[in-house]
Amino acid sequence: MLRAISLTRRSRIAAPLFPKSTPTAQRRNCGLLAAIDNIWSPSYTQPSASLLLNDEYTLRSATGTMIHRGPDGRHTARGTLLDNPGHCNSGDGHGVGPKWVMGHQRLAIVDPNSHAADMPFVLTLEGERYRLAANGEIYNHKLLYEEIVTKHGWKEERISGSDCEVIAHACAALGPQEAVKRLDGMFAFVLFKEGAGTTTPVAFAARDPVGIKPLYYGETEDGAMVFASELKALVGHVVTSSVRQMPPGHYWTPEEGLVRYHWPEWNFNENYAPWETKGNPTDEEIRTAFRAAVKKRMMADVDYGFFLSGGVDSCIVAHALMPMYREETGDDRPIPTFTVGMEDSPDMMAAKAMVEALGGGRYIDHRPRIFTGEEVFDLIPKIIYHMETYEAELIRSAIPNWLLAERAGTDVKMVLTGEGSDELFAGYLYFMDAQTPRQIQNELRRIYNMLGDINLHRTDRMTMAHSLEARVPFLDTKFTELIMSVDPAKKIVNRDAVATNSEGREKTFLRKLFEGPNANGHVIPHPVLWRAKAMQCEGVGEDWVSMLQRKVSAEVTDAEMSNASALYPLNTPHTKEEFYYRRIFEEHYAGMAHVVNPWVGGCRAGGAEWKSDAYTREGLGNTNLLTHAFQQKSGRAASFSTSAGQHRSFASMPAFADLYASEDEAIQNAQEAGFSLFESYLTSGSDDRSMIDAKTGTNKYHVKPQPISKNDIFRGSCTCNVPTQSGYDAAMKLFDEKLSSLTSQDDLEKALREIFDKQRKRIAASLQLPDGVEVVLCPSGSDAEYLPIAIARALQPKTQHGMKILNIVTQMKEIGAGTNIAANGSYFSTHAALSGRLPGGVTRLNGFDEESLMEVSIPAREPCGTVLDASSIAKDIADQHPDAYPILHGVFGGKTGLRDSVMPHSADAGSSSLGVVDACQGRFSLEELHGWLEKDSIVLFTASKFYQAPPFCGAIFVPKRIAEKIRNSPPPGPMEMYGRDSLGGFLSDKELSSCFESWMPLLRGPKGDANNVGLALRWEAGLDGMEKLSKTPSSTQINAVNEWATSVMQMVQGNSDQLDAWCVERSIVSIRLKKNNGSGWLGMSELRDVYRYMSKDVSSAIPQLSHEEKEALSTCCFIGQPVDVADSHAILRIALGSESLANYLKNPTSTLLEDDIAHTKVSPSVVAPAEDRWLSFE
Repeated sequence: MLRAISLTRRSRIAAPLFPKSTPTAQRRNCGLLAAIDNIWSPSYTQPSASLLLNDEYTLRSATGTMIHRGPDGRHTARGTLLDNPGHCNSGDGHGVGPKWVMGHQRLAIVDPNSHAADMPFVLTLEGERYRLAANGEIYNHKLLYEEIVTKHGWKEERISGSDCEVIAHACAALGPQEAVKRLDGMFAFVLFKEGAGTTTPVAFAARDPVGIKPLYYGETEDGAMVFASELKALVGHVVTSSVRQMPPGHYWTPEEGLVRYHWPEWNFNENYAPWETKGNPTDEEIRTAFRAAVKKRMMADVDYGFFLSGGVDSCIVAHALMPMYREETGDDRPIPTFTVGMEDSPDMMAAKAMVEALGGGRYIDHRPRIFTGEEVFDLIPKIIYHMETYEAELIRSAIPNWLLAERAGTDVKMVLTGEGSDELFAGYLYFMDAQTPRQIQNELRRIYNMLGDINLHRTDRMTMAHSLEARVPFLDTKFTELIMSVDPAKKIVNRDAVATNSEGREKTFLRKLFEGPNANGHVIPHPVLWRAKAMQCEGVGEDWVSMLQRKVSAEVTDAEMSNASALYPLNTPHTKEEFYYRRIFEEHYAGMAHVVNPWVGGCRAGGAEWKSDAYTREGLGNTNLLTHAFQQKSGRAASFSTSAGQHRSFASMPAFADLYASEDEAIQNAQEAGFSLFESYLTSGSDDRSMIDAKTGTNKYHVKPQPISKNDIFRGSCTCNVPTQSGYDAAMKLFDEKLSSLTSQDDLEKALREIFDKQRKRIAASLQLPDGVEVVLCPSGSDAEYLPIAIARALQPKTQHGMKILNIVTQMKEIGAGTNIAANGSYFSTHAALSGRLPGGVTRLNGFDEESLMEVSIPAREPCGTVLDASSIAKDIADQHPDAYPILHGVFGGKTGLRDSVMPHSADAGSSSLGVVDACQGRFSLEELHGWLEKDSIVLFTASKFYQAPPFCGAIFVPKRIAEKIRNSPPPGPMEMYGRDSLGGFLSDKELSSCFESWMPLLRGPKGDANNVGLALRWEAGLDGMEKLSKTPSSTQINAVNEWATSVMQMVQGNSDQLDAWCVERSIVSIRLKKNNGSGWLGMSELRDVYRYMSKDVSSAIPQLSHEEKEALSTCCFIGQPVDVADSHAILRIALGSESLANYLKNPTSTLLEDDIAHTKVSPSVVAPAEDRWLSFE
């Protein structure tokens, strides 16, 4: 879709390596790491020998364990604590004295484009050297800075707009112990002040009052102190028994140890009862305080959204937020909101109702993540790794949080959530068993003080795992103090009201506060406002928890369970589910089990002053309480199970898998390899290239039907594409909403017919196809070659009666290896898209015999690599066969971007010849596309290259005049051309456009035997990329591609002793690699190995490399496959696809940093030392 530069080899265009821009920061979150020699300890004798304090690579690697929190750049700093004659301070942190180090990964939400805001901050304030690493947001940073300037005479200016920088200024002006009390926000930070002359060094660490942001600390074997945002950064660097979590509302200094600085009276005075003397705050005071808490958390310089679970808490946040959103941001776009759940689950249906109540799509862009029970099991290991806990209730609730954050993290950097309301308003169902107001107040204190270990721990880890920051307005300290000054009698729960979803149920006080309209006049729907409290693992739907519990329990033997107390004496697992989670935790965090603070009794209600059976170790006791009116209106059954031993009463799970999955080889292979049903269907309906090898778990291109990790790099943009996260989600949404619930072939036929019809229209709209141009969908660009042959027979009837079709294909080796085979009427694979594996000995499609068809292939280049004029050669060949009907091909963008000089037209609207433009790369402008169609050229297109859809999804654009001829002609012969052993093995009537109406009955195979679900899913993924990029003006795309290609070429040519940017064509940079001995260039067999090596983490296999090289080798880079371009060499490709281009448009610097990593990894000096090792990574 691009008209951009075409550089010949050795071209040079003067341009900066990183073009000037004001990019939006990457979607990343903050993580901090800090270590310091404990010179305050009586046992201190000499600086620590820990590599963390002495080796830059170790420091960067440890910081890098938190890369999911992000960097917008990873930064480190180091220095010595003392600067006096007794200790040598070289100024570079490598002196002989006691040391400090810091590492940081920044989420740039405030002042995102300023490198001055990068941490660690290294500041000289009033002559003293301060070092700061922080994680979080300081909402009052402007007011606090103004205070220290006006009231305390502070004269040092800020160097950035970062809210966290103010921490250092406040600490310097007021002293850290006083400054931390003034901070309003969510934070964890470590501050060092170096000693100089008579100045005493300072070490100070603190965590916010509620525990929204985490901070851990421990000691090295020789006594140095180490702090980190997550446990994983401490592993291998500290004595595990020394590890502790910084409690909320505390600070640490080496002199004082842990000190609580946050002492709210409501939390620590057993006799606290201001309602008895002052009365309760008014309803309007509470609503005003809450709106202020929400407004405070709208502080951001980037796009954000909110979680909408459908529960009353998140709905109240939305209710308060929406009137302020446009006023504060000036943004007229609908605000994104995110919901997770199973289809028609309580949360999903309530969220949809709330969206409509707030004005629908005009104001809110609702982006649900629908999941199935089958998905969750495979998530457990990665969730426990990120959660750093083995608490079963917490892990169960983290699963939907993971899916929700994963979905939101692809679109925004920050979200507001409804977390914390239940700890203020007695929101859990077990409160219905409390007997007195005093019991309620005491229990609220208890569970509030556990927030940092439970709810907020989950919220932080699951959002940060997906580069997303979550903000919690309910837990604003001022709002909390106000609510806890309310008479707890107003929070009493009536058991009967819980059963009837009526006034008096849990959180009645809160519900009534917000039952009226907001400033926009919008009201929370009554069934949503009064629905029951559902923990997230309950409200998202059906009995997936019981399914999960059964599955994980099957992974633990009775013998293991009987030995649990001996194996895990601390917090011994009581169930097999708990044992399974504990085992995974110990694999990552052995020796740190004491850091986890689980619920007393294994569930939230276990430590209450009263007995309740509302919750058990396995979950909510009576899930029937979760029903609400929207489910009843939908006709769904009213109850479902979320715990073991219960039975769901929803409709039975869909039988979609039974329609033909059990007989489809591709689906069987993928499921055997452990992929979900959706992912398995994603690989079906194509050929052997996209089928999963059950042993390796990848297809022939070494990729999976899943998005790559956010830490990996994709620059393939060819048929090896993995799905983008956004495309994957779009395809899954289609599968979940339109297909997975179908139980009959008739329903599936109907659904696919509607889906393909809509997809054809969407393709036409995205590419602005002229009126009358028709779109045929097909499995791949190679399959697309069969249809022009059949069309030729319709356009020139003589070809049905003896006239030979001369099919001339250009640019061999630059196009798919199956293209010329298919153009000859032969099978190019062992499998056909719809008929599956071919019988042995079958080579040609029926009706495509050699007597009626002759194919001629023209190579792209001479053996030396010189480009041939294939267009002239093709014309000469056609002229030499005047009695044949020519199909002339022109390739507009081969594997290296090479283009034929002429794109052939169809003479006499196809009566004399048929022109076919192979534009499968998708790297063309709309003007170019429309020009071909105006000249009656058939255009072959795929979304599985530039638009980064998974392999394969093709299309054929039929020009208006040719479409009219086909419509007005009978279906061409021979009739065997339409059978399952011919065209019918690749296409059904549903993929055809209306001009082929007379062909459709001939291609309509046996019922249920021609439903290409995989093609529909892949096109949905492709259309996601097409439609998003279509909103960007063509000129903007062109300029971006020019900048990107020039910058990448300069990177490569900067390493010209090893690499050569052999050619640059639009958005493809083709690179050849020198042999390590300098004797020439690598060929195809060698580059195939390099291509596989690029997609793996091989950092452990190659010694003695620089830090940059090690970082590159640990990154999985998915680049373009090798291309055989000359006898002397082959090339690899770094290509820009639609998502990469979109990312570049948002943040050029970040995108080019990824390209730099890819180009570093591919360098022969990096590759060659590993040649005898990296093949073992197969």
